[in-house]
Amino acid sequence: MGSILDRMVVGVLPAVPKPIVRHFSRPYIAGAGTEDAVRCVNGLNAGGAMATLDILGEHIFRTEEADRARDGYLRLLETIVREKLDSNVSVKLTQLGLKLGVEECFGRIQEVVQRGSDAGIFVRLDMEDSSCTDETLEIHRRLRERFSNVGVVIQSMLRRSLKDTERLAKSGANIRLCKGIYVEPRAVAYQDREIINRSFIACLDVLLRADCYVGIATHDERLVFEALRLIQRHGVRRDRYEFQMLLGVDVDLRKILIDGGERLRVYVPFGEHWYAYSVRRLKENPRLAGTVARAALRGH
Repeated sequence: MGSILDRMVVGVLPAVPKPIVRHFSRPYIAGAGTEDAVRCVNGLNAGGAMATLDILGEHIFRTEEADRARDGYLRLLETIVREKLDSNVSVKLTQLGLKLGVEECFGRIQEVVQRGSDAGIFVRLDMEDSSCTDETLEIHRRLRERFSNVGVVIQSMLRRSLKDTERLAKSGANIRLCKGIYVEPRAVAYQDREIINRSFIACLDVLLRADCYVGIATHDERLVFEALRLIQRHGVRRDRYEFQMLLGVDVDLRKILIDGGERLRVYVPFGEHWYAYSVRRLKENPRLAGTVARAALRGH
């Protein structure tokens, strides 16, 4: 009964006071400032994990905001070098103005990737909803003509993803493979969890066979098991893949993988635009969302 109620209250999360959302989402976000991100990554590095830093924010529609986001990433790259962090960065292209125009966005992300290349830091192009897929893959293709420190994301929930994976594998791309979190129509994306998982393993198999470097991004232990089985079957070296997890999610599984000698990277979001990310994470966790809503009803 509790789980049914938890799922029901997900829809009322926008009405929950922000301080309560912030309290319960704290494990999933490093903080609002760069100093919070540095402190978080230092802790992860000390525990044997690598990191990727993400400045929260997406779907920007004003040029000055896109320029400000670019400048934020340029400063972040400087911080990673100065603080000697074991971290790369992840960037959402709508944050750099993808919806303002592909060429404007390309110019900004090219500056970020160039600065990353100069500093020896890898830059991941995050994948967003399906309206951005073609443009994101095309920008990735163009960047790889000049840079080796750039990769992209494939979401196994999309019906197109296996074909995209096969094409990317031929070029030796560096891929983060995840299930995907966006709400998509049935014509675009699989709706059944088992099919999404099977798509994930099919895409991973293609990437491992092609000896692409792959970030295996999942908290689903069934997929971790299947991934390790494929890795063993194909004789993949540990320097050709890594597991990836979100900050604050299944810390026990993270430790199990690290203790087992696996390379693991934690996705570390931070920044002023923490609220939208927090609500999305809570919607993915109905039990925690229910706790948040009940706390709001109690007035604390």
